[in-house]
Amino acid sequence: MREIHLKWTAETVANSEYAPIANIAHSLEVVGHLDIGDKGIRQLLLPHFCEGKSAKDLNEVPFLTVESELEGGQSGYLVVWNAHPLSIAAIRFSNIHILPPYTYGGEGINITVRGVPEGISLFLKTCRALLPPDIVKVVEMGDNQSLIENILTPRQIECVKVAAASGYYDHPKQIKLRELSELMKIPRSTLQEHLNRAELAMMKWSSEQIDSN
Repeated sequence: MREIHLKWTAETVANSEYAPIANIAHSLEVVGHLDIGDKGIRQLLLPHFCEGKSAKDLNEVPFLTVESELEGGQSGYLVVWNAHPLSIAAIRFSNIHILPPYTYGGEGINITVRGVPEGISLFLKTCRALLPPDIVKVVEMGDNQSLIENILTPRQIECVKVAAASGYYDHPKQIKLRELSELMKIPRSTLQEHLNRAELAMMKWSSEQIDSN
């Protein structure tokens, strides 16, 4: 499994078919895909409009059709059909998935795609033909077990699994640290160190993933 993060800058957008959006919305945040049809992708959007602009202005964009407004007005969600060639290209690949949320608009385009390496490579080739991205970041995805084993030691994994299964991380706690150490037959201070190091490693890894996105 592979994942790529693609970014197009505001300057690139301003010189592309997305340019009409730039004067209407700073960004259109796609929070979900509702349907796929011959005319494109039916998207659930959270718009961030430029001053004085609204949903009706999006109908001026050749490849967008506003179907409905939810919760009304400028701050509400929209259901929109997107028929841009890049969107059409994306739905033709059965072995990749465009991951919401992602954004497109005057501030640029940011999307994440996940799938098998062959599908990712073909989609990236298509993107470069239609609208070359300014930044491409490739992430090789392992299974959950492999990811955890790269972050924690075997002993840390064992301690975290027993702690979680025993209710140590529940709120309120179902077991105290002393009781957990007796259950695992290891000194309390040693168990505390294993859990602290595991928690620190996982938090650090999570922070790095957020920064990389």
